[in-house]
Amino acid sequence: KSLKNIPGRMERIDAGQPFKVYVDYAHQKESMEALLLSAKKMVPSEGKIIVLLGAEGGGRDTAKRALMGEVVAKLADLVVVSNVDPYEDDPIEIAEGIARSAETHGKVRNENLFVILDRRSGIHKVLSLAKPEDIVLITGKGSEQSITIDGKTVPWDDRSVIKEEIRKL
Repeated sequence: KSLKNIPGRMERIDAGQPFKVYVDYAHQKESMEALLLSAKKMVPSEGKIIVLLGAEGGGRDTAKRALMGEVVAKLADLVVVSNVDPYEDDPIEIAEGIARSAETHGKVRNENLFVILDRRSGIHKVLSLAKPEDIVLITGKGSEQSITIDGKTVPWDDRSVIKEEIRKL
């Protein structure tokens, strides 16, 4: 079974970890839903789907935050909300918009829903939660090579950060 046919640029990260990790750009309700439904078909019955997501700032569509929270609440087992590219917007406001929606749809904060604004820390959290039969999905950035916070763009690559964080486990 493979996730290679999912729309977007799904990329498997293998750094010797005992669970599957995929990076994907999914940052809209439809792409997130497709990704999660495909993962559900792959994960063994005892496995969990663990997802890291966020939403962009910069005045982008704020209504999608609730939609993203709803879809991950319904289709993922464990959710970490983190920064993607908040730009000049308040990252707490963005993350809370997603988290409140996830809570409305059944997730429980600090049980199966976590808000960790620092993306590296969020990535570490999803990886640390994973067991051998699980699938971890790191979404929102894909192969992008930067992140923009408080108007400052800095180099960033989810794929490299994931490998670094796996080595720390």
